[in-house]
Amino acid sequence: MLFKNLWTAVLLIWALILCSVTQAETQNVMEESNAVIVNINTATVEQLVTLPGIGLLKARAIVADREEVGEFNDFEALTRVKGIGKGIVDKLKERVVFQ
Repeated sequence: MLFKNLWTAVLLIWALILCSVTQAETQNVMEESNAVIVNINTATVEQLVTLPGIGLLKARAIVADREEVGEFNDFEALTRVKGIGKGIVDKLKERVVFQ
């Protein structure tokens, strides 16, 4: 009887763990699918800070560069902004357009 109760408890714990992992994975997929696409050439500072790796200072620098130098044509052009390199560009590739 003790063995049966112990086995039941183990199965219940495994089921709870499996449900938790599945729920976390589902939420990550939902968050990724709800990602907003941002036009880097028209976005406001408020819109830019929603992008991964872009905080307030980088967002302001993007807008200032865009106003001084002109529109960004591609990700290479975006790297002219101080603090934006290959690592940030890689994070932005799914979220930024240059229309």
